[in-house]
Amino acid sequence: MTALGIILGILSGMTALAAIVVILRIVLANSAIPRARSGDTMPPAPGLLSIVIPAHNEERVIEASVRGLRAQTRRNFEAIYVLDRCSDRTRARLTGAIEGDARIRIIDNDSCPADWAGKCNACRIGAETATGEWILFTDADCRFAPELIDSMISIAHSRQTALLSALGRLTFVHRFERVLQPVAAAVLLRIFPLDKANRTRKRWPFANGQFLLFRREKYDALGGHAAVKDDLLEDLAFAREVHARGWEIGVVDATRRMEVAMYDSVPAMRSGWTRIYIESCCRVPWRLQRSAIELLLLSVVLPLASLAATIVGALGALRGDGGAVTLTMMGVMGLALGFSAVALIHQRQRAPLLTVLIHPIAAAIVAMWLFDGARMLQRRVPVRWGGREYVLQPRTANGRNLS
Repeated sequence: MTALGIILGILSGMTALAAIVVILRIVLANSAIPRARSGDTMPPAPGLLSIVIPAHNEERVIEASVRGLRAQTRRNFEAIYVLDRCSDRTRARLTGAIEGDARIRIIDNDSCPADWAGKCNACRIGAETATGEWILFTDADCRFAPELIDSMISIAHSRQTALLSALGRLTFVHRFERVLQPVAAAVLLRIFPLDKANRTRKRWPFANGQFLLFRREKYDALGGHAAVKDDLLEDLAFAREVHARGWEIGVVDATRRMEVAMYDSVPAMRSGWTRIYIESCCRVPWRLQRSAIELLLLSVVLPLASLAATIVGALGALRGDGGAVTLTMMGVMGLALGFSAVALIHQRQRAPLLTVLIHPIAAAIVAMWLFDGARMLQRRVPVRWGGREYVLQPRTANGRNLS
């Protein structure tokens, strides 16, 4: 076997080993995260639930949001939509979808303090008028199944959580969603492994801002959204604060009961995920770069090496090279295990399996978003979100701002 064959064989073995690790981590995470349906058999939680939904130019999704709330099996709630500097038809569509339901009211907001993130300010405004013993913050692009709130609040009540969060299913309507969303979401879960988010010892605090269910007294004790007013990922900031105080926190799999239509275009998706990655990596440029390199290595370089090993080995076998058969088998094993791991990632997200075949291309694109996030921090390029721009200060690994 040639030196090239040996190198390709080693890389194929690395592909297989990495795939096995990924599969085991997914299985472990699946066993560690409870399902929303587990709340169906728990005692119902007493008390009024206040639901706060900040919305900035959400005409695309606002009607589906209202329909999901009005269809809930839990009737004891109030919903507060905070229309944050909207310039589209969000209000008109929202009013029509409410159809006079007295449980739902609208607050119009046309300003935001300079030192606040827009979403945090809108949530604060909604929370100030909320009267429930429980308070749920959710996004306008979330669509709830009828049983979701009942099951989630029962879990929170039974587990005595200060903060309970849910992971929903991302939509795969557009072609770019089917190709890119599974990879983009997998990168985030690589940074915050779910099996570590729910364990009792050495927990990695994590929460998903699409569904943040607080006990009202705990939310107030934290200082409300004022405690995270300038965070562009307030969910992670809240998770860290709750964990630091020793309060119970949890994450639930709600992929069968909550759907999230995050983006309607590739530019919006790129901008949104870049912001998420920047904050998830604590605004540390080298962490973004490391994640990008890991993604390229695991999802692009190693699969291509396995493919090359398969081709080179097959050609060598045709020429009668005995060692080439082993190389071919190594390549095939690497490809089979690699794509099995990717298929499991897609299945976990309820994403179309067909796009598994172009996973390396999608991974290369998402890696560029990670590199772009590091570049934006280093060059002080503003992050656009919710109609505003934020210049983020890069930090060191210990949280200090870089000069």
